[in-house]
Amino acid sequence: MTKTIHTLSTLLLVFAMSCGSDSDVNKSEANISRFKGTQSPGDVWDWELNHDENTFSTVWDYGTFDDETDDITIEGTFTTLGSGYLKATITQVTPPNAEIPADGTAWFYAMHLPNVAMIVKPEGSIKGDMISTVAAGDCADVAGDYNYIMIAPGNGEAFDPATEEAYGVATFVQESNGFSIHGDKYSLDCANGGPCTVDTGITGLPTAECIENGTVSISSDDNATLVKGQFTGAGVMMLDLGFGNGGVLAAKRNSTFTQADLVNEEFIGFAYLPANNNDKTVPVNLTWSNDGTGIGKAMTNITTGELAADGVTFEITGITNGLANGTLTHSDLTVTTFVAAMIESEGSKIMIGSSYDQDGNAFILVLVKK
Repeated sequence: MTKTIHTLSTLLLVFAMSCGSDSDVNKSEANISRFKGTQSPGDVWDWELNHDENTFSTVWDYGTFDDETDDITIEGTFTTLGSGYLKATITQVTPPNAEIPADGTAWFYAMHLPNVAMIVKPEGSIKGDMISTVAAGDCADVAGDYNYIMIAPGNGEAFDPATEEAYGVATFVQESNGFSIHGDKYSLDCANGGPCTVDTGITGLPTAECIENGTVSISSDDNATLVKGQFTGAGVMMLDLGFGNGGVLAAKRNSTFTQADLVNEEFIGFAYLPANNNDKTVPVNLTWSNDGTGIGKAMTNITTGELAADGVTFEITGITNGLANGTLTHSDLTVTTFVAAMIESEGSKIMIGSSYDQDGNAFILVLVKK
């Protein structure tokens, strides 16, 4: 990512406030929720929401893990929209930055799932890439098997999920000095019994160290930080893979999520389109019927929740250990493959998905039950 705000305007889930009332929110330390997240092509964000004061503060580390001198702190206030999304308006930037105005012309839309995750859409003059964050947890939350979805770099490089690494299974194993990591990675053409261009093991990753609050760091032999991550007790995980490498968003593998859990459910969230030149992050709605199919539509008005006339039809062919395979039928009847990591936490259902449009352009979906 270059050192300009186009990293904001150029991602794994704040989730909809309708998913929980203020009484449900992480109440630790004077009713403050903390989240750490990734933004393409590899920037780390640390967020705090003060639910008593309706204020927020976020520190943006754009691509330089070990250098805090270029970090930017952004502060402001937030309110909940009628659609269930949150609007966070910027009122102060430290140090001042002409490309991040504090005059009301720059803000964030977000959806918030208490104690789990927060997904942010930069808007106004900073419109751009989705920021996927995970709530603070504990080092005891790290170990386990995770279904992960790649968040594309989004810095102008082409990303083809059909033939490049798009998803996989990562296992974190606790050892005396941290967590070893192994697993398998796949391209989207592996889903639904496809030709599977990428089907290989995850190897060569150094040991992950858990620092505190479920925050992990992976360093090179010369102690340079390669990866930063966040794990939460709800089973959601994010990793930022460094500048130019994007990140991942993941959900712990589980055998309890089935297609029956989607029947007649309504989800809202964001679609992230890294190749789009205009609005890269789009609010979306997905409604499932009782026959296992879903209709996804872009939200034309995030304040009121008004939807576009045309949509995309989802059909799930199977869910195994929380990983769903399926197809999307677009408005021109083109059919593409999708995969999604699925999990239920604190009464809400989460979907982190990957697919591509009729022209082969990637998009990432992060959705929660409304």
